[in-house]
Amino acid sequence: MTEVNLQDLDREALVEHQLAGYQKLPDLVRLWPHVFGELATGKPVDPARVAALAGLPLDRTIAVLEHGEWDPAGERLVGFGLTSIETPHRVDMGEVTMWAWCAPDALFIPSMIGKAARIQSPCAATGDPIRVHTTPTGVERVEPAGAVVSTVSTNLLVTAGRQVCNVSNLYRDVEAASAWLAANPNGVVLPAID
Repeated sequence: MTEVNLQDLDREALVEHQLAGYQKLPDLVRLWPHVFGELATGKPVDPARVAALAGLPLDRTIAVLEHGEWDPAGERLVGFGLTSIETPHRVDMGEVTMWAWCAPDALFIPSMIGKAARIQSPCAATGDPIRVHTTPTGVERVEPAGAVVSTVSTNLLVTAGRQVCNVSNLYRDVEAASAWLAANPNGVVLPAID
C-alpha cells in the first residue's frame, strides 16, 4: 500500500483519509464509545460488559482489546486510549482523572463520550504546559492559542498500533513542532482548536 503524504492534503481530504483507515477496523470503531465510556468511570472494565454494550461476541472484543492495559490478574481492562496509568496527557473529567495514550486521544475521547474535560500535556519539544478545555461538542479553548497536535496516518495505526501514540503529541506552536515534522515526513501537525 502506498502511503499518502498527509502534508499534501487539505483538511477535508485529511479527515477522509484518516476515517478510511479506521474503516479497516470495524470492531475497534464499534467498541470505542463503550470502552471509553466505561474507562472514564476511573474503574477497571469488565470486557464482557463492553462486549454486551457494543453487541459484539466476547472473543472478538478481547481480540481488539488484547493490546490494552490490564489489571495484574489480566481480567479487567485499565487502559485503551484512555488509561488509569499515568502518561504525559492528563485528562480530568469532572471528579475522575485519567490519562490518554496520546494527544489525539486526549482531545477526541472526552467529546466522543459526551464529557467535558480539562487536558494538560507538556509540549513534546519544550516541556511547556499546554492546557485544553473540551466540551461534549469539541475543543473549546487551548492555552497557548497556537498549540498544534502531531499525528500520522491511521493506516499506520492499522499496522503499528500503539507505536503511533509515541509520535502523536501536543506542541506549543508550529515552530516547536518543526523538528518533529522533519523527522516524520508521513505526519502532519494540526491546530489543537479549529
